[in-house]
Amino acid sequence: MPGTPPPDRRPDWPGGPAVRRRGARLLADVRAGRGFLAAELRQSSWLDFGAFRWQDLAPGRAARSALGVITPLAIGVATGHTEFGTYAALGALPAGFVAFRGVTRTRVLAVLLAAAGMAISTFVGATAALGAPWVLVPIIFGWAYATGLLAALGPTALAVSLQWPIALLIASAIPLDPAAAAGRALLVLAGGLFQCVLVVSSWAVARGSAERGALAGSFRALGAYAGDLRGGSQEPPSPDTWAARTTMRDPNPLIRNDALLQLVDLADEAERIRRSLTALGAGRAAGGPRPAGRSLLSAAQLVLTEVAAALTARPALRPGHLEAARRELAQASAERGTRWQWAGEALLGQLRAAVRITERLNEAEPARARAGAPSGPHVASAQDIALTLRASVGTSSEAGRHALRLAVVTALAEIIVRAAGLPHGYWGVLTIFIVLRPDYSSTLYRGLQRAAGTVAGAGLGVLTVQLVHISDSALLAGIAVSLLAAYAVFAVNFLVYAVFLTDFVVVLLALLGLPPGPTAIDRLIGTGVGTGLALLAYVLWPTWEGTSASEKFARLFGAQGRYAAALLRAYTRPGDTGAGRRSELQLAARRARTDADASADRLAGEPEHPPMTAELARSLTAAARRISQASITLAAAVTAHHAARPEDADTELQQRLDQLAADVTAATGVLAVALRELGDTGADGAPDPAAPKLTIPPLPPLRARQQAIWLPADGTAGAGSDPPGQGEAAGLTAATDGLVDAINTAAHALREHR
Repeated sequence: MPGTPPPDRRPDWPGGPAVRRRGARLLADVRAGRGFLAAELRQSSWLDFGAFRWQDLAPGRAARSALGVITPLAIGVATGHTEFGTYAALGALPAGFVAFRGVTRTRVLAVLLAAAGMAISTFVGATAALGAPWVLVPIIFGWAYATGLLAALGPTALAVSLQWPIALLIASAIPLDPAAAAGRALLVLAGGLFQCVLVVSSWAVARGSAERGALAGSFRALGAYAGDLRGGSQEPPSPDTWAARTTMRDPNPLIRNDALLQLVDLADEAERIRRSLTALGAGRAAGGPRPAGRSLLSAAQLVLTEVAAALTARPALRPGHLEAARRELAQASAERGTRWQWAGEALLGQLRAAVRITERLNEAEPARARAGAPSGPHVASAQDIALTLRASVGTSSEAGRHALRLAVVTALAEIIVRAAGLPHGYWGVLTIFIVLRPDYSSTLYRGLQRAAGTVAGAGLGVLTVQLVHISDSALLAGIAVSLLAAYAVFAVNFLVYAVFLTDFVVVLLALLGLPPGPTAIDRLIGTGVGTGLALLAYVLWPTWEGTSASEKFARLFGAQGRYAAALLRAYTRPGDTGAGRRSELQLAARRARTDADASADRLAGEPEHPPMTAELARSLTAAARRISQASITLAAAVTAHHAARPEDADTELQQRLDQLAADVTAATGVLAVALRELGDTGADGAPDPAAPKLTIPPLPPLRARQQAIWLPADGTAGAGSDPPGQGEAAGLTAATDGLVDAINTAAHALREHR
């Protein structure tokens, strides 16, 4: 119509609103990025040595990995083929770090993949550098993008894939024709395979020791958990209690089958003890009569500690620890007359079983192996890997954004160092691969610590090279010490690790004929350039944890809801076949909780970046922990109910539990949707006008559903009455009460945040 202004067609453009939201978010990120580095550097603690995690010191693995590097190097020096030995050592060095990942067969697979990828990268890097050096720019871009994308598969995949571009860059420093490059690639492969042989040989030397150690760690953690519960703590069990199950998914293939069966049985028993302890702790917290004298939790703490000691002690001392555990069990009893007597009786039975299984394990180890082979480790299927990588492609995922940023920055660095003609400029690009991480804290502190470690390590390397004036043996001994230290402190402190690794690399390059002084200076320059570019990239192109944390918490509540619902549906169905499915749901919930906890920790170390704040993350984490604790108690109640009445089928009770299960799934689904909408709000924390408003619809009537189960659970009381007082029904009531309250608390936290 005349006089009518033309309609605003911007929202109709393809991707118009989405493009504007991304642009606004990018501008806000840049503004925040300009300030965070300056704010950090103004603090007195900006150059921090970092935490020293001495509990992660690994002298045994360090000695094995160092042997894998020094052996080919020593053979090359002794035979007059130092160059060949050095190339093999260059393949063995990163493979040794990869050998710290995985448990048994997964560790071998990781080393094999790293070695094969390094060999291919070595050939490509050396030939490309000779024929067309600038072709390395798109090659590095592709290698970097693949490395960033594979990080979505977990830390082991990242550790493996990171070695490929590093090998590519090192090989590009010495251009070779295809024949010579193929020979060098084979030497790199041989070094990696030698590390693989050492890993396999360790299976025969220490059959079952890793498994025993993991089980002992779980039982010690369970003992500490029992002590905490006795002291009134209401915290959920430590993740260390799960270590045994993780290790037993990938057992040593040379363990005798009898012993393996006992190890698996003991790991299962540890999980049952974990559930019973949680249920018993919840009952004690609820109040009620307490027996005189030593409590059951005190006895459980001592028994669990003795079982842990029996698993790692010398064979002659193991019977004494088990006898001490039996004496304690003979004096222990459940707290009779309490609502939680069922949990105490279950715990006593499980503790007695743990002692018996440990004794059978000791008897089985020296016996002749029976026929049959243990099952292999759980490895993600090719379909699962493909789905994960497909979901990570693009900038909508954290892994995709990091992959693209890493690819762009490393390619740009390669262009800069080649255009500037920097000697050994590949160190700058290599530093970016090591320093640049998806999160702010890791990038900042790894960059600063690597720079400081390189300065100290370069000076140490120049001094170490002087040992050649004494003898070649003295030089090899000197770098062997540095290499052993680098491997040993690899997981302890990044700065100290960088010092010793730089020392080793400077000497290694000196063996190839490169002068140590200029090499050390060139490495300092390259490290400075790489660190500066990595930090600048994060300032200009940050990926704040707050922009991805919402999705992680959404996955967490969804996974927890599905697992709790499966437990509710199984309560009066002892003959169902869903135990395997429940185990998968439990594992998924545990993984999601680990991711969300890590996200909350990273948020606490970042500048505030709404909409997801550290305060909200702490509230959601606390609620999620309560859901986890309620699920553990519920699992214990399900197990006890199945054992007490295996043929009972209470249709009325199960019908109400099924209704509660459906509502729990729906309620956690509402939370997940709200959290995902929270992640879609504007860049400055306020909702984008073009984006839908965040709304949290009312949750299903969880409390009414939970109260309705009291009548069938107890047989006498009705809704609104006091909860049941005896048997595993008390566990059902307390678990559902805590579950409902935690879900409602999470919803309250989200509403209050908005």
